[in-house]
Amino acid sequence: MSNLKELVLEWLRTFSNQPSAVSSKRLERFAVFTSMLLLSIYFVINSILKCSISAAELMIVVGTWLGYAGFNTIQIKKDNESNENK
Repeated sequence: MSNLKELVLEWLRTFSNQPSAVSSKRLERFAVFTSMLLLSIYFVINSILKCSISAAELMIVVGTWLGYAGFNTIQIKKDNESNENK
């Protein structure tokens, strides 16, 4: 129970001015990644079951994922460079 309490307190500290061991950027990226993943999986599976997905729609889903992966890679590189300069 105390581990859960510490986890919740650490999570709350990320959104305050108090020092925290957890990065708010990483939490935000995780939330975006998870919601995008779940929504796209739901869309693709639902479309496949209804046989209503076209090649263009599948390309849009895959293209969005590839664009997000590129963006995330660039952001991680920028974060690492800024941490090295400190």
